[in-house]
Amino acid sequence: MFVLLSDFNALYAFKNNDVVIPLKVLEEIDKHKKRQDGVGVNARQVIRIFDQLREKGQLDKGVKIGGRKGMLTVIDYGQNTLPSEMSIQDPDNQILATVKAVIALEQGNRQVYLVSQDINMRVKADALGIQAQDYTTNKIVEMKEEIYTGFATHLVDDHMIDRFYAGEKMFLEELETD
Repeated sequence: MFVLLSDFNALYAFKNNDVVIPLKVLEEIDKHKKRQDGVGVNARQVIRIFDQLREKGQLDKGVKIGGRKGMLTVIDYGQNTLPSEMSIQDPDNQILATVKAVIALEQGNRQVYLVSQDINMRVKADALGIQAQDYTTNKIVEMKEEIYTGFATHLVDDHMIDRFYAGEKMFLEELETD
């Protein structure tokens, strides 16, 4: 849930892997849609994305996310998949129960990971034998040339420097760049 609330494009970040969203995540996102901050904007945007995907087919059956992407499926949690001391009323536990249900359906045929920015959720997942990872796509740099350095170097003549120090507005279109 927090992954989608911090990056509504996260659905597209998993390349050609299938993405399973617990129904509880949609309920939790719905609680944030009226907020007037970035979280609210992301909640509304991710709901729009789900609505667009829904037009392609049934979310509970699986919908292709896009070209060279996997399938998106929304499912409910599995009954009796957690230890009895874990309350199924807790939203985090419902999400964990959903992951356990997916693992049971896969029967070891494919790797299943819980992706969450919630540290405690990842710890609980590990305690339940669920592989868990933090969502760090926004930190990954594929090519070091794409890293924004915060500045650019331009060779200019003395006249341009004088104009700059005189307080004239200057635009990069005026400057010759390499």
